[in-house]
Amino acid sequence: MKAWILPAVLALALTGVGSADNHEGFEYKKVATPHDIMEMVVKPSMGKINAMKKAGGPANKKEWKTANAAASIIGEASQLMLLGGRVKDDAWRNGANEVIAAAGKTMMGAYRMDMESYSAGLEAMSAGCKTCHKVHKKDKDKS
Repeated sequence: MKAWILPAVLALALTGVGSADNHEGFEYKKVATPHDIMEMVVKPSMGKINAMKKAGGPANKKEWKTANAAASIIGEASQLMLLGGRVKDDAWRNGANEVIAAAGKTMMGAYRMDMESYSAGLEAMSAGCKTCHKVHKKDKDKS
């Protein structure tokens, strides 16, 4: 039953954000909580990245494409974390912006199938996540 949640949240969020560029008077309205975004969007994408990392990195064109997509979704989710009044403080804002920038580098490494730049992008994404998590997620996820 939960399989439809991720595509639905992303479709609503990305359609709404994309519409802001094309429609006058559009106002973004927050729907998902930060926890929802982390659990249903970021966590599954990080799971894919971590599984490939444990296996030694993306091994073929299909896995590189998956790595690129996972990084792009994490970057988009980080942008959502900056919208709708979700920002709590500078750690939150800075961490999200670090992840957005690093996601672009990670995606470029994946697009080029360049393990060195892909890995450097992943390290920078992790650092951005930690910028926020060390302030807002002091306890390990218990779920």
